[in-house]
Amino acid sequence: MNEVQIHDESTEVAAIAGETATMAPVVNAILGTAVVAATKRAATADVVHGIVAGLRLLRSAAEAEAGYTMAAAIDTAIRTRLLVENMSSLRTTGHEPDPVPLPAPGPNLAISAAIFVSAAESCLTVNAHAEDNTPLELAVFAFSTQLIQQLGGVPEWRTLMRELHRPTEPRDEAPETVLPAGGATIH
Repeated sequence: MNEVQIHDESTEVAAIAGETATMAPVVNAILGTAVVAATKRAATADVVHGIVAGLRLLRSAAEAEAGYTMAAAIDTAIRTRLLVENMSSLRTTGHEPDPVPLPAPGPNLAISAAIFVSAAESCLTVNAHAEDNTPLELAVFAFSTQLIQQLGGVPEWRTLMRELHRPTEPRDEAPETVLPAGGATIH
């Protein structure tokens, strides 16, 4: 019995020390499940706009909880991811890639947006239980990468920022007094 207790204690310490390492698979599983669900129910254009809705929620939650500086850091992280993709393409092909326009939303936008907003909320929940903002950082990176993959290239920066900075629509009409204050924890 002592061997089991010692083993359990050592496993517990290893789990706490390696918590950051275990967050990437959790975030990737959340987003991967969302992508599969959305692609079964919506066209690529709607999936793209759903991903943007998820990124918008991540950004707006960070701004609401931690202020403008945190939102600006998320904007910078997204832009950096797009620049890295462009630089990789430039290195591979020898010429600068043209930006891919965001497609017009289709009839299943609401379904796709609900799926990716739910995925973003799940990532924020994981972040609330973490010691730092690593899950949020991973989620922003994963959502940005998935956006590039779904578009087949990098979107035009100003257009994407306009979409990310517009207000998030309320999900229901419940009075504010009924809704819990906050909702996400940014460290």
